[in-house]
Order: sequence, then C-alpha cells, then structure tokens
Amino acid sequence: MKRRTKIGLLVAAFLGVLVWQCFKGGYGVGVDSVSWLPRDAHNITYTGDFWFKMAEFDIDREAFEKWCAREGMPLHVLGDDRHRTVDRCLPWLARRGVIPPIAEPNESGAWSGIKNFGAGDLFFEERWSNGGGYTLGYDIKEKRGYYWFSHH
Repeated sequence: MKRRTKIGLLVAAFLGVLVWQCFKGGYGVGVDSVSWLPRDAHNITYTGDFWFKMAEFDIDREAFEKWCAREGMPLHVLGDDRHRTVDRCLPWLARRGVIPPIAEPNESGAWSGIKNFGAGDLFFEERWSNGGGYTLGYDIKEKRGYYWFSHH
C-alpha cells in the first residue's frame, strides 16, 4: 500500500473516531461523578454528548458557588420578583427508556420536565446568538444543583 493511502486511511479513521465521540451520548442515574461537573457533585443524574448536556445533582451551596465562579458562570441570588427555570434531564432519560416514565407532578398536577427557581435560589444564565449557552441553578431547600448546556 502506498504511503499516501496509509496516511489517508489514518486521517479518515481519526476523523471518524472524532465524529463518533461528538455524537456518542452518555447518561447516568445516581452516579458519583461526571467529568464536566464539580468534583463535589454526587447522586448525579445526567444525559449528554459533545453538543448538549444536562444534569441534576446533590452538592453543598458553597462548593457549587465556588465551582461556578471558577468556570466564569457566577450564580446570583434570585429576588422575590425573579422566577427562572431550567430543563430537567429526567424526561429525556424516560423517553430513552433508561428510567420508568415520570409520574412526578408539578404545581399544576402534570409533569413538565422544568425545574422552577424562585426567591433565595441561585441562578446563572448565558444565552448565545446561535441559541446555545448555559443555564445553572441551585435550589436552596433541596441542596441540589442543575446544569444545562447546548452548543447551539
């Protein structure tokens, strides 16, 4: 086999693996760690790939605030007049068949797959012009962090 052919096959294989990694999704329920979340996070439920990630997890407030600040996404305390939301990963996992269908109701009695944050909770949101960005929240009462990322 010619040298150019070997190099071409190597480059094609490398690009194939790179594309596969970008679209290969992962998920977990009740896991101890995920590389793209704070080290202090535990009891993690997540789903994601290179383009899209969402998770909810237990973590102490101080640890989550420090991690968010280091990542350039400082959390802000919501006032009485502020209401924010983040998508939850549980409906995604239920649709994939990873977990049983969700029966947990929201305030209206129906499962919406949305986590609501209110007064006293912590929140950060950054939206990009392409539709992507970050949304992070911390529920003070639950002591639980929420993470959402989309490339676009």
